[in-house]
Amino acid sequence: MRFSRDARIWPVVIALCVAALFLIANRGAYRGYFNDDDLDNLVQTRRASGETFLLALEDPRLNRSNFRPIGHGYYKLMGMWAGLKYKPYVGVLHGVHLLNVVLVMLLLRRLGAGWIGAGAGALLFAFHIACFDGYWKPMFIFDVLCATFLLLAVLLYLRGHWLLALIPYWLAYKTKEPAIALPAVLLAWEWMLGEKRWKRVLPYALIAASFGVQAMLKNQGTNDEYTLRFTGAAVLKTFGFYSSQILLAPYAGALLVALGIWTKDRRVRFGLLALALLMGPMWFLPGRLFAVYLYIPLIGLAVAAGFLAEQLKTWQVALFFALWLPVNYLLLRQQRAVALTVAMENQLYVEAVGKALAGDRDVRAILYDGGPVGMREWGIEATMRWFQPAEELRLAGLDSAEARGLMDREYLAVMSWDRARRKLVTARRHAGDAAPASITMATGNPVWLFGEGWYPLESGFRWTKAEAKVRLRRPEGARQFTARVNLGPVQKREQGQVELEVLVDGKSLGTRVFSDVCWCDQVWALPAGTAGDVEVTLRSLKPYQPSNGDPRTLGAAVASLGFVAVP
Repeated sequence: MRFSRDARIWPVVIALCVAALFLIANRGAYRGYFNDDDLDNLVQTRRASGETFLLALEDPRLNRSNFRPIGHGYYKLMGMWAGLKYKPYVGVLHGVHLLNVVLVMLLLRRLGAGWIGAGAGALLFAFHIACFDGYWKPMFIFDVLCATFLLLAVLLYLRGHWLLALIPYWLAYKTKEPAIALPAVLLAWEWMLGEKRWKRVLPYALIAASFGVQAMLKNQGTNDEYTLRFTGAAVLKTFGFYSSQILLAPYAGALLVALGIWTKDRRVRFGLLALALLMGPMWFLPGRLFAVYLYIPLIGLAVAAGFLAEQLKTWQVALFFALWLPVNYLLLRQQRAVALTVAMENQLYVEAVGKALAGDRDVRAILYDGGPVGMREWGIEATMRWFQPAEELRLAGLDSAEARGLMDREYLAVMSWDRARRKLVTARRHAGDAAPASITMATGNPVWLFGEGWYPLESGFRWTKAEAKVRLRRPEGARQFTARVNLGPVQKREQGQVELEVLVDGKSLGTRVFSDVCWCDQVWALPAGTAGDVEVTLRSLKPYQPSNGDPRTLGAAVASLGFVAVP
């Protein structure tokens, strides 16, 4: 199908309309926030010199630390310019994506599509819910930039500048590894639509072969989520996942295989074959299944869609997008709600850590106790290193093997994240500080006093295991020991009651029963004894195994505990 009014104005009109639709639909991305990988990349690149990036860019060896100089360079430059201001990161991400949309449109035109076909393919590429993360999360700048360089390489190759096209191809691979598949796409082009000039593809194939062999050698002996698995089971798993994402329905992508067999249009077949080839190593990574990895292969689908649109009437193309775009937008709204919820907690956490460390440049040891739901430990540590960049800073999770080594530091800071209240609870200990007589979990966080048996802070309390220990100071004149336990309705229904025994230096004070749904206090009489540090043990006589899938064995939800001096 040819649009009867081809003119120079049409590419501008199409590009502006697509950009407007995309930015309106994804305006919520500017209310997002950094995730753990973003923060880690910002910290890791902050000290990297320009020479480091240049050496990595020209190095023909596979980088053992997975350093990608183009994508990591984005974080280096953005960190210097914008710091922790999030909106500029999304603005650049969107700008590069919209550039890719224009490049897809130019690619379709170069392949012979009219403006309607080119616009249809570009619109499909511009807004596909499988690539939601690529529109909303800066960490996927690697995929977006890789697509940019691949598109530039293909356009230069098709114009006959096949040697010059090696430059963006090299940059594409240095951005992300799926670029290794480009030689196969170029071979498919020469075979199906080109002039059969196979020798032009040879330098691309040599580059891909070099990195491919190195990757295979690195893959040997590994057994993790990044391990390439060349088995039928692995391909079936990845095909099942990605075929269910590409057309928004379970296994609907299999229809594209049927389309490739049925259609007589070699340009459509080329696009579909490019889709499969650009998946590259993703076919063999069943441990890394993310819909956003379709971003680069979507170039092939856009090509196929553009030439399918050429065979339809204008109203049929319009009808397709009248159905396709609303469905994608509805799915976007669902993912947007989740993304913004995670982003809000991440932002609260990062800002709270920044405030806590703002006036404390002397701290060199930090224990962290939990974090936001959407932030893993490397993001937690990166947050702290962003605000305290001293190289000698030592960090450890409270439940890690390294934690005990930090307990003996002269000066120690502790940061616990209360997920339910979205509040950072901090504590600091200097050498020689005396142990307190009591602890309130919601406001005090002296985790260096905790022995084994404690879980991270939750909504103003900490779950114990079946047995938990803590070191407290028994004050002069102490006659009672008290504990406040939160017995919730779910635990009450499933367990009935909490039976808690307290031991002081191994001697039992007896057992108390918490049977009411409340934040309840119980008191234990304390026999006469000398003042000083003691070890308190809380022993739950009926450990609790939740039915909600929580794998932990729980004892009691302790809100506070300590000694009471009675006049």
